[in-house]
Amino acid sequence: MKNIVQRTILALLTLLSIYLYILSDTSRVENVIIKEAPLIDIPIEENKSLSYLNEIRVHSGLVPFKLNSKLQQASKNHAKYLIENHTIGHYEDSKNQGYTGKYGSERAIYSGYRTSMIIENISNNNPNYKESIDGLMGAIYHRFGFLDFHTDEIGIGIWQNRDDKLETAFVYDMGSSNLEAICQDKNSITSGEYAEGICANKSLKIRASLFNRVLNKNRLRNSRVVTYPYSNQVDVPPVFYEELPDPLPDYSVSGFPISISFNESYFKKIEMISFKLFESQKKEIKDVIIYDYNTDPNKRLKKFEFALFPLRRLLWGQEYIVKVKYIADGKLESRVWRFKTREFKRPIYRVTKNTNSFTINVGESNIFYFPPTSKRDILTTLKYPASLDISFIDKNTIELVANSLKYNKLTLKIGDHKLNLKIKAKKVK
Repeated sequence: MKNIVQRTILALLTLLSIYLYILSDTSRVENVIIKEAPLIDIPIEENKSLSYLNEIRVHSGLVPFKLNSKLQQASKNHAKYLIENHTIGHYEDSKNQGYTGKYGSERAIYSGYRTSMIIENISNNNPNYKESIDGLMGAIYHRFGFLDFHTDEIGIGIWQNRDDKLETAFVYDMGSSNLEAICQDKNSITSGEYAEGICANKSLKIRASLFNRVLNKNRLRNSRVVTYPYSNQVDVPPVFYEELPDPLPDYSVSGFPISISFNESYFKKIEMISFKLFESQKKEIKDVIIYDYNTDPNKRLKKFEFALFPLRRLLWGQEYIVKVKYIADGKLESRVWRFKTREFKRPIYRVTKNTNSFTINVGESNIFYFPPTSKRDILTTLKYPASLDISFIDKNTIELVANSLKYNKLTLKIGDHKLNLKIKAKKVK
């Protein structure tokens, strides 16, 4: 029986660590002339990160994160390590400066956290907390890390290269206060069924019943079902690009994934009947892939986690409706919710092969969207004169401002795309 319990715990450790994968850079496009990035106010960004994550968790039906000083130190250590060694990822090399542990669990223990059972999310080269978190929430395996039913505390570490301000690291270490609390000498036992390998002190053996009771207590604080985007959410990014491991390896660009997860403290068996996305009540988006525990190509999804991937980008400023039917422990149930993708206060110009010439006013902000024509169609190389300011909203969308009339006609080549601009003086009313 002891062996059975140990195998169960090892399996749980695996489940709690499957999210430890680096998010591919979603904000930085190579070979781009771009104005210098601003200096990040790290304490403010860390506070905003916590507020934004808790807004997401609470609206999704989960308890908010509390800051934990030990996890905070662990995440700061790793963010600094990544920048000082000009690298990305979850792993540290003991030969490098700033090494505090090969894995996130080791770094948490180094900082005084009493359990190795943490979840770590990382993004790199994002200019601010919102792009970092939105990118991670768009990456399905990382999303489920932020929306885990067991965690309730977090450490957030942000660091920036002061010489190359585009180089940033955002590290999020998440754990359970109840799990850490049981890793004390007073809870260690010498006989009976026990769980081992969960505490920093490897000699501690925690009674299996206590361990399972704590896990159940954590889950019961949260909703029965969690969806994302959550019901009536707005400002949702319309696109997903890349993740490691990649759930859509044949696609460089696709639509923002939709997910639903079920709290195992309330359910024993879930059978998905239908999982559908609609652009409106009448127009179903049928070009999708649905993954679950069995069909996920990377075998990262848990038993009660489901994800729908639209294979084409969603539209800017569009409302979508999700309809799900499932059998929960023999009972047919359904859920319907809606969300809206990000919209802008100014018009979006669609740049296509047949529509690529536009007239703009000097000094005004303009948004140009290059709808992908294939599953690999993203913006690549771009060069432009100093009379323009260009920033990337995503890998298919740019914001452009003409600063002067030095060139009243310009042609920009962006990969296989062409953008013809006529620049005029702004009319004075």
